[in-house]
Amino acid sequence: MKISVVDQSPIFTNTDANQALEETLHLAEFSDSIGLNRFWVAEHHGSTSFAGCSPEILIPRLAAATKNIRIGSGGVMLMHYSPYKVAENFRLLESLFPNRIDLGLGRAPGSDPYQAGALAYGSKTTGPEFFPTKMNDLKSFLSGEVSSTESFESVSVTPGLGSLPEVWLLVSSQQGAEYAAQFGLPMSLAYFINQDCLHLADVYRKNFVPSSFSEFPRISVGVFSICAETDKRAQELASSASLWRKNSQVGKISAFPTIEESKKQINIESASDTDNRTFIGSPSVVKDKLKPLLDKVVPEELKIITICEPLSAKEESYHLINGIFNS
Repeated sequence: MKISVVDQSPIFTNTDANQALEETLHLAEFSDSIGLNRFWVAEHHGSTSFAGCSPEILIPRLAAATKNIRIGSGGVMLMHYSPYKVAENFRLLESLFPNRIDLGLGRAPGSDPYQAGALAYGSKTTGPEFFPTKMNDLKSFLSGEVSSTESFESVSVTPGLGSLPEVWLLVSSQQGAEYAAQFGLPMSLAYFINQDCLHLADVYRKNFVPSSFSEFPRISVGVFSICAETDKRAQELASSASLWRKNSQVGKISAFPTIEESKKQINIESASDTDNRTFIGSPSVVKDKLKPLLDKVVPEELKIITICEPLSAKEESYHLINGIFNS
């Protein structure tokens, strides 16, 4: 089982955005050193919780600091952007770092309506209803085919740029799975967002149409997991994200609390035991919790989101999870 990282550059109350991005860099270097498969960075705008706002800017910094691990977006929110510009950005990245670049695409705004409005300034094609058209255009620009959009028939990507990066679609809904199948895209199921998405693997496989992106169905699953030597330590590390989620549900959006802060406000053991969205515990416990999901979906890869502090604990968590499947 391939193990990969999705890092959102989380900001804690004892750090800031600059430190969060620095930790993302260190985590990428560590992930490369232990042989993980991919390192994806997220896109969030105007967030007090996450510092990663521009994957296409962060990716070359991470790729330059690593040697073997694939670096990509998890994901670029296509609704905001010109498919032509996205294609040129990622073909250029593929030129600079051959066979190491992934373009993970998202359909969500990655922001609140105000930030989305600012991103959409001057554009009339940012709604979800435009996604299929933008996806068609992006496919054409990436692969060098003639665009199906009449006004773009004579448009081509700058000659000589790199070949196709790996292109994935982030999916948490039925429509997303149908789009992934229709466009022949590898599908990254976002279990950490929607725990009722596992049946979409069958929908995707049943309807998959081979394409220049992939000749056959490919599935990865994104989960939130924290692993430590003991269950108690893992639950303690998970308390920061647990309290953050609890606060977010009532509209209190802020930086992630430290462990010490979260200890004062929640019952750590009960919070971890009742959250079926997460895979928290020692290696044996995490493995047992993941088994039903893996048996249902049969993915080629697990993409792990881990939010905790300090950074050394996050690195240890990825090391232990990788050891579960690749010891």
